[in-house]
Amino acid sequence: MTPRHVQYDSIDTLSYLDYSEREATFLYTVALYSGYFLRRQFNFSVRRHLGSAAVGFLAKAKRAGHIREIQCDAGRLLYQLYARWLYRIVGQENSQNRRAKSSPEIRRRLIMLDYILNHLGKEDSLDSEASRQKFFAQFGVKTDALASARQFGELLPISARHAEGNLTVRFPFIDEGQRSTAKFERFLSSHDKLLCSLPSFEVVYVATTPEHFRRVRHLFKRAFPAMPAASSKIPSPIGGQLALARPRAGLVTGADQRKLPTLSKLGPSPWPSPECATAIHPKALIFEWSAK
Repeated sequence: MTPRHVQYDSIDTLSYLDYSEREATFLYTVALYSGYFLRRQFNFSVRRHLGSAAVGFLAKAKRAGHIREIQCDAGRLLYQLYARWLYRIVGQENSQNRRAKSSPEIRRRLIMLDYILNHLGKEDSLDSEASRQKFFAQFGVKTDALASARQFGELLPISARHAEGNLTVRFPFIDEGQRSTAKFERFLSSHDKLLCSLPSFEVVYVATTPEHFRRVRHLFKRAFPAMPAASSKIPSPIGGQLALARPRAGLVTGADQRKLPTLSKLGPSPWPSPECATAIHPKALIFEWSAK
């Protein structure tokens, strides 16, 4: 999400509620994509490593009734942004993000928030249905391709990256601990027409373990055939675009093996979800495929 794509009307309104611009931007991002966050995610967002900024922000948000504090194991805390009128401010009054979620879904949302925060300011986020339709229209993407992608169900944080005069559209897939690759297969099937309508794209596969990577690689290469032998070197994720009628795929990999949050049972809770994720740093193994 770059500054020109942030809804400054929403940010300004949140700032009038005694939030700084950075705090308001963080709340906007959480409301838009996850509904849940960890304290260290706030610290990362505002570029603070000490606890004083987070202490003040969390106390202010709790006092205003904007967030719920959820106790997890080992004394760790998870936060839910739940105030309905705050979602109304950011144009998401009917968002499902404010609803209580299952542990796997909370886990997925925390991973996705990490992904978004790591790319904040570096890419143009297509953060609404209207912005996506307008963006894809310039490539002549047909209505049925967009309708097929919407069948996948989840709102993915699609973004566009400009570098060296080239444009690449990024589609992250979040695997919060799936037992199989069936969901990724459904993602490829529902997005195939859309991806093939673009001149250059990347699918970013984010997972908790490398268990499914071999299968995922096979599925992706089957959907998007490899480059010819003469061009078989792994391409840069942002350069070397080829003028092909159908995108062809190269493979770029990177790994961060720190653990994701574990799940634990909770006692009585003021909201109807029996589990939550602990605040262990939720970094993930990442595989990236670039279609050039």
